[in-house]
Formats: sequence, structure tokens, C-alpha cells
Amino acid sequence: MIRIGVLAASRIAEKALIAPAAEVDGVEISAVGARDAGRAAEAASRWGASHSYGSYQALVDSEHVDAVYIGTPATLHRPWTLAALAAGKHVLCEKPLAANAADAEVMADAADASDLVAMEAFHWRYHPFAQQIRDVITSGEIGDIRRIESRFDIGDGGIAQGDIRWQYDLGGGALMDLGCYPVQFVRWAAGDDPEVVSASAVCPNDDGVDGQLQADLAWPSLGASGSIHTSMIAEIDGAENNLVVTGTKGTLTAENPLAPQHGATLTVESDNGSRTESVADSATYVHQLEAFVDAITNGTSFPTTMRDGVTNMAVIDACYQAAGLDPRPAL
Repeated sequence: MIRIGVLAASRIAEKALIAPAAEVDGVEISAVGARDAGRAAEAASRWGASHSYGSYQALVDSEHVDAVYIGTPATLHRPWTLAALAAGKHVLCEKPLAANAADAEVMADAADASDLVAMEAFHWRYHPFAQQIRDVITSGEIGDIRRIESRFDIGDGGIAQGDIRWQYDLGGGALMDLGCYPVQFVRWAAGDDPEVVSASAVCPNDDGVDGQLQADLAWPSLGASGSIHTSMIAEIDGAENNLVVTGTKGTLTAENPLAPQHGATLTVESDNGSRTESVADSATYVHQLEAFVDAITNGTSFPTTMRDGVTNMAVIDACYQAAGLDPRPAL
């Protein structure tokens, strides 16, 4: 039984870890650590964990914990990933991996030097929908890739101004919290990392925190162009995310690759006509936790490594710089 300690009693932990753990064999939520002992105890009681700690370090050091789930703001990912690895604990770290690429590099180096599993929690990557999209791209049905576009937008007011995602020193910004997905979508679809051609951002509070960012990309190796768009202030109701891959013979459109458990479709328009495929509604977080357990138990490889996270953060940094903004600062 792999005993997971939850570092930070965060909102994301409920759907990303607590609920999936009830469906995955070989894992249990054993402990919760928070900066406030009362909050840790309350969360532990609510989540069925046997132990609670009033500090992150106490959780990391606990003899009742084999692996640590890190759900803090991005600027805290590096120090607590390093602390967990140093304590001999496996790590499942929320996205984006770090404050910036240099921060992520330190984490990846530590993971590479250990014999532990250190996974970035890009849960979508473990859902069967990812393979379904990949199968169309590699089949040749849409031909050679010429353009890749992705977006993840949330309607204005969906993320209130007091939320940590609006705080620069905690790693806030639309590109960090939402746009890290489109960046990974397009990298994964291309099978290569893009050059950032140009970018523009909207910072509603004039504090360097992007409420919206658009970047134009290029893949010289493919002869392809592309773009990402992300917004916390979009003029829409709810949220939208998609991936569109256009080739020499057709176009693939994946609606909601992020969370297909809430409804998703795959539409292919090509020389052979148009069709829409249904998508499994299983939860991405369950598949991710299964992969985490499999990696620890059986040594099975997994795609969302810390090293891959460094590359994702490098593209994010380049988008910020192209938009005239600074990458988020390390703690």
C-alpha cells in the first residue's frame, strides 16, 4: 500500500487526489500537512487520513508517508519537491511545475539523481483521449502537420481577483495556471518544441500578472506554425479548451482534451469526409493516479517527468519574454 501525504490542504487536492484514491487500488491518503495544525486536522478528518501535521516539513519527514502530493502555489513547488526527494519520498507535483524554467531545472536534476518517482500532474496526458488523438495524427489521415492551435479560456469573473492565481509572487497569471496546458498540448501534438515568434498580453492590474496571453509559434522542423491563447478574463460563459491540428489533408479538432470526463469530442475533417468520435468519460485524475502507482510499484515509465516539465516551463518563459513580461520569480 502506497501511503500518500497531502502537502497543503488545497482545493485542487479534492478532485486531483482524494476522490481518485477511492477508486485506485494500492494507495491510501495517510496524512495531511498544512501551515496551520487545525486546518490540517480538519482536512485529515474530512479526507479519512490517519495523521495530520502543522507544518509541511513534518509531513515530508513523516514515517507514515511514502509519497507526497504537492498542491501549493507554483513558487513553492521547488523547495518542497526537493525536501520530499531528500526525505526519500516519491512526488506528485501539481502544474505548472515551477515558477520558471531555471527553478524547474533544479527539480529535474534532483529527480534524476534519485531512484524515486517524480511526476508532474498533467492529468490529461494519462486519459485514453490522448492516445485517440495521437492515433489520428500518426495515421496520416490529416497528412503532414502545418498548423497547431490550442486555447484554454475561462470567462471573466471565473477566477476572482482575490484568488492566488492573480498574485505575481505566487506564480500567478493566465499562462501559468491555464496556458501551461495549451503549451503542453501543442508540444505533444507536434512531437517537438516550438519557437516563440511573438506574444502579447493583457494585464488588467498593471502588475505583471497576465489576465490574457496570446503567442504565435513556429516549428521549423515541421514547416508548421501555430498559436496558443489563454485567458482568465474571456468574454464567455464558463470555460473553453481545445486543440486543433491542421495538416495537408485535413483537420483534427479535439474539444476539451483537458477534462474529457466532463464531455469531449474528436472531430476529423479530411479528404475522406467528416466524422466525430466519442470519447471515454473516465476521470483523467484516476488514470493519472494509476500511472503514479504503477511507476512506483513496477518501475513503469511515464510521460510527465520533471525533465519534460523543464521544457514546458522554458516555452512559458519565452512567451512571457516575447510579451514584454518577466517570467515568474523563484521563491
